[in-house]
Amino acid sequence: MDPQDIPLRDIHIPNPVSWWPLAPGWWALFVVVMIVIALAGAYVWWRKRHCIRRAAIREFILIEKHFAEHLDTHRLARELSQLARRTALAYTPTSGTAALIGPDWIAHLESLNEAAHNTASVMESLALAAYRPDASFDADVVLDTCREWFSNLHEPRTVGQ
Repeated sequence: MDPQDIPLRDIHIPNPVSWWPLAPGWWALFVVVMIVIALAGAYVWWRKRHCIRRAAIREFILIEKHFAEHLDTHRLARELSQLARRTALAYTPTSGTAALIGPDWIAHLESLNEAAHNTASVMESLALAAYRPDASFDADVVLDTCREWFSNLHEPRTVGQ
């Protein structure tokens, strides 16, 4: 046979390996990374949303501990009233919270915590006792109610939610 008649081709190099489409392992890694990013974002959002409540609970525990040492009900009422006001201001800073007094203030406190029971009368007596040194109230009931109120705080609902 004549070498010119044999159908041989010259040596050729294969095409370079393309980066696209990705191998299944890269797709799985991409999905895992996206899930981790989403979970981290949700965790950061959750921590930020609940940091006010956690800070209020920490301060409430300190107030409760100090009350066990000094047993001054007027000081307890003043400190709890200030903590409740600061917490409400942190939850609703632009809704005129600082100017609320009396029944409007109590209604706003109840709107921040719909799960707490019988808070209106206790919070009202607490608000009055903060400004009246001679006012008397049951400190244990106030502490229990405030503990429940701070533990069940939630962001207030706005119109459209």
